[in-house]
Formats: sequence, structure tokens, C-alpha cells
Amino acid sequence: MIYALFQGLNPVLPILLITGVGILSLFIAWWTYSSIQSIPSYKKYSLIALRAVALFILVLLLLNPFISRLFTDSQNEKIAVYLDNSQSITIERGEYDGLNSFNEILSEFENSKSDQFEYEYFLFDEGITRSDELTGTGVRTNINNVVEHLQENETQYLGAVLFSDGIVTQGRNPVFSAQNLSIPLFTVPVGDTTEVKDIAISDVEYSSTTYSFTSQTIRAEIQQTGYEDESATVQLIKEGELVQTEEIEFTTNVSSHITEFTVEFEEPGFFDFEINVPPKPDELTNQNNRYLFNIEVLDEKTKILSLAYEIHPDVSAIRRFIATDQQNELIISTYINEQTFIGEDPLNLSEEPDLIVLHGLPPNDSEVLNWINNQQTPVIYFATPSAYSLLNNNSLRNIISFSGSGIQSAIDVQIYHASGQGSHPLLELTPQNYQRFPTLQTFRGNYSLSALAQPLMFGLFQRTETDIPILIAEDSSTRRKAAVNAFGWHRYQLSTMDEVREFYNQFFTNLFSWASTPPDRRTLTLEPVKSTFTENETVQIRAELFNELGDPEPEAFVDIEIFSGDESGALNRFRMNHVRNEIYTAELGNYPQGLYRIEGRAVKNDREIGTAETRVNVSQSSIEFLNTKRNDDLLISLAELTNGLFIPDGDYSNMNEIINRRIADAEVTDTRTETFFLYQSIIWFFIVLALLSGEWLIRRSVSLP
Repeated sequence: MIYALFQGLNPVLPILLITGVGILSLFIAWWTYSSIQSIPSYKKYSLIALRAVALFILVLLLLNPFISRLFTDSQNEKIAVYLDNSQSITIERGEYDGLNSFNEILSEFENSKSDQFEYEYFLFDEGITRSDELTGTGVRTNINNVVEHLQENETQYLGAVLFSDGIVTQGRNPVFSAQNLSIPLFTVPVGDTTEVKDIAISDVEYSSTTYSFTSQTIRAEIQQTGYEDESATVQLIKEGELVQTEEIEFTTNVSSHITEFTVEFEEPGFFDFEINVPPKPDELTNQNNRYLFNIEVLDEKTKILSLAYEIHPDVSAIRRFIATDQQNELIISTYINEQTFIGEDPLNLSEEPDLIVLHGLPPNDSEVLNWINNQQTPVIYFATPSAYSLLNNNSLRNIISFSGSGIQSAIDVQIYHASGQGSHPLLELTPQNYQRFPTLQTFRGNYSLSALAQPLMFGLFQRTETDIPILIAEDSSTRRKAAVNAFGWHRYQLSTMDEVREFYNQFFTNLFSWASTPPDRRTLTLEPVKSTFTENETVQIRAELFNELGDPEPEAFVDIEIFSGDESGALNRFRMNHVRNEIYTAELGNYPQGLYRIEGRAVKNDREIGTAETRVNVSQSSIEFLNTKRNDDLLISLAELTNGLFIPDGDYSNMNEIINRRIADAEVTDTRTETFFLYQSIIWFFIVLALLSGEWLIRRSVSLP
């Protein structure tokens, strides 16, 4: 059936407006030809009519009228059938035999269907597809999607039948959306309601290798079913001894909790750990209540050989500084002659040191000089007054990165940074006015640096910049070397000025950390917080960032990219958030099943600190198996809110009666409206052209201009 409604600019008085336009058009046409008396009357009235009609059409089109056409059709008598295709409906539990039982329920429905209705089948899990082939492979259940899909298409259906276990694992509660449905929803329960109680340790996050004098956070994920309003104790056991406990409160019937333990390691070795949740009497099984693992703690102490060839206040000051750090193991050796050392003899050490601190220089023919030269151990050289006479040995470049010639008298200098030196870890110091600091002493002369050496600080003599290098650094592929070509640092340690002592501590901390860190040590490491993620979990990445000094770096930008398989383009890019010290984290969102590659890059002050790569494995979701108890309460609520029925016994006769009654009570129709603007039709152009052409022909026939 079609209804047409003519409307214009003024929908309140359309008839009056149209009548007025018609009268005005007729008056103008009559006034145009009323004074002409020399032509036959029928031609005169024909001219008036043609002009009036043409003028009426033009004015009417300018008012932009349109026609609204209302179409009303009877609705098809169809019923939508939604089948739960998630993994939870395949679980064999109690009397329910998975898909076999589900297919039996569907067979009963097929035998009870009314022939007067047409049925359309849909499968649903996290999405909705038009099909009736059950597979039970959906990794999530979103019943709210079903309700919203039904709302969008409810004019097409008399009602809907929902086959499900009512267990929602994604999306909002469908009860809220169901309140807006205008057609009945009939719910058929699938599954079993047998009560099962269980607590499980589903995952433990830890690093299998760590270092002494560090701490590590161990995270345990605890999942439970059936213990609402109860609690459980999570225990951390180290070497058979209970060291920490955490209490977890279960506020819902099914939940997941993260428990964290912080463990400090002070000595190296292998340590056995256990996460344990004491089983409850009514628990289904206690086999998943324990998680055993071990952590290897490596010795992180840095063995530093302090080898002095001159007695000087700087030697004792620097040794005291080294000894104050508990992660340093100081080995003292003071040269008396080639056969005599106070402390350890460097040629008879049981283990190679991690760092050699050289105060002064050994004689040119010294065995120790050859021993240092043959080592790959990092070296820090501190100048002493008597060492300058030995700098003319060019072979020293292999040890201290520079040599000197034409050595003159000692001068008092202050330090300054050379302009254009760029960024270097040793120069990451709090800005200070060095001219207020105590003076240092060095010697004038001609200094020659090795090819890889980089001067970082120079001497300022009587406020005049010189080319005397004070701090020299060399970073090769095998070891790092640094040289401090000035003495008098003990004055900084004894200074009463806070900023001087702060600079002294910061400068020497940077120096020892940088030199003792292997050049090939990974500054950035990336790892997923779990070995495997499921499709319903957010992928989380954890990073540890250390600078070139080997210290935690909290002030860098760490950007990561995620790639899928062999794809060249990144799926997403993220900037990691700094958490504490060297730790950065990022949440990358949910991803489908597959293996993903993560690439990271750390930058500070436009200097790349490090890069890293890791892999992330995303598996199918296990959330469908955590709770498999049928939720009849939800299915009942959906049926009651929509004036439908909850059908647990396979009797569909009442459902057919409700649908037939609905058809009888009211004609269910589908209404749609179409709007058409008159100016959009080209026919009006030809009509006006024909009218004006007719007027022109009549005027020519009576010799009117």
C-alpha cells in the first residue's frame, strides 16, 4: 500500500500557499494580455492560460516542494534462532555430553517447529555469523551482541530463540539491552549446572636468572571457581622455608587474582622456590595448587684491582670511594719494587679482575706493564706526579689511550667541557660552575691520543682554555679504557661545598660504572610478562634499560613495534611507560592467535642507548574453560524481560502459542518512507518549455511582438 503526501516550504498551510501562488500567476498573466483587444477571444484566453501555468510551475518549484510516499507491507513470519558456538558448550560435565547433547536438544527443537514460520539460524561467540553448522570453536561468548543484533533486525522477526549456557565471557551484561527489545526472546539452556570448586595457580612470572644484591618481583596468577565470599592463602616458599604469604579475598563466584612477592638476593647460587595455595577440603583437585621453579643468582660483585705506583692522597681517596659500594670487591696492590707489592701481587691473582685502576705508571720494562697490555680487562688510569716522566712511551696508548712528550712544569687547572663533544655517558653530570671548584694539577706538554680515544674534558689554565686533555675515554669492541690526566681529586672529597662533593661522587660513579660494563653488554632487554598470552588477554611487554655505565636508566624513551610473522610493516607502535628504576612496561592490546615479533629501541638525548627484540606467543583463549556451570538465572531474566519463555524441558508448544497470539493481536507491519523533491525531475523543464513555446506560436499567429 502506498500513501503520497504533498508538502512544501510551509507544511502548516500548504493548500493556502499553493492557491495563492496560482491566483497570483493567473492575475499577472491576465494583466499582461487584458489591454489587447485586436485578437480573437479564444487566442487571448489561451495566451493567459499558458503564461499563468508556466509562471505557476516556476514559482512553485522555487518553493522547493516534495512528495513523501509511505509504503506499508506485511512482515514475513520469521523467527531468528541463535546457537552458542563457543568452546564452553563442548565441555562434558555431569549429564551433559558436549556437542552430542547439544545436537540432541536441537533435534527436539527441529521436531517441534511450526510449519507456518520461517526460521533463520545464526551462530554466535564473540561475533555473529549466519549458519547452523555447530563447531564449538569460539574463544569468547558475547550474548549482548545477540541482543543488539536482534534489536537492529527486530522488524523482520516475530521472535527469537536463544540456545546457550548463559556464560558471558565478553561484552556487557545482555540484560540491560534486552529491556529495549519489542519481540519475545525464548531461551533454551545448554550445558550442566553441577557445582565445581577449584583453585589453580595458572601462571607464575619470574626471571630465571638474576644477580646478587638485587631484588626481583615474582607474580603469581591465581584463578578460582566456586569460592565466592571466601579467601585463600598464597605462600612463597624458598628452599623449603616459608618466607612470605598473601591473603586473597574472593568476592565473586569466578575470579582471577595477581599476587606479587618481592625477593632480595644477597649471595650467588641456585635457589628452589614454590608458590603454594593450601587446598580446601571441598576442592575438586589440589594438583594445580603448587608451582615449583628455581632461580639462579649470579655474582654481580665487580672485582677491582687498585694498582698504585706512587703514594699520593688521591690513591687512598679513590680506594675509599671504591670500597663504599658493597657491589665492589676491592683488591689492593701497592708497588714497592718489581719483586715486592704491598697487598696482592697482580701477577699471582687467583682470578682475573673485572677492572684495573692504575694509579701512576709502571716502569717501561715492567712485567706488570706487559701483563696489563695482554689483558682484555678494562683500565682506568689516574695520573700521579711522577707518572708524567714515563708518558713518552708510545706503547702506553694500548693501556691508557694516550702518550705525552715535551712534558714541562706542573700547572693548576680547572676542568671544562669541550664544545661540540656531543653526548657521552661520562658527561651525564649535574651542571655546575667548575670555576668555583678546587683546582687540579697537570703538566704542560704535547699529548697524543690513540685512534679510538675521545677527549671529554680539558684543562682551564688561568681562565684560558687549553688543549690539555683531562678526561679521555676509549670504547673498543673488547674493552673500555679511561684516563684521568690530572691529580688532586682528594680535595674534592674533602671539600666543604656540597656541590663539589656531589660532583665528585657522580663523576667517579659514572667513571667506574662505565669502565666496568662490558661493551657488548645488552643495555635494553625486552620480554613478555608471560610466556604465552591467550586471545582474550592484553599482551604486556616488560623492558629493562641500563645505560652505558651499567646503571638503571629511568629517563629514556623506549619505543616498540609489533610485527606479525614475516610481515615487513609494523602492526602497531607504542611508547613504553616508565615504572621504576630500569623497568618499563607497555600494554599492546589483544591479538589473534599467532607468533608476533617485538622490536624495541631506547633513546636518550638523541643518543641511541640500545635495541632489543623478543617474541610473543598468543594462543587460543582458555577463558571459556574457567567457568562451565550453566547460568540459568541469566537465561530466565532475558526471557522474562522480553515476554518470552525459559524452556528447560524441550516443550516448545507454549512458544508457538505465544507467537500465534502475537500475530492475532496485532498486524505486524513494516513501514518505510521515501521523499522526492519535485525540482529533481527534468520533466518540469520540458513542460515549462512547451508552455512558453505554445505562447510564442500563438503570439506569432496574431502578429504580437
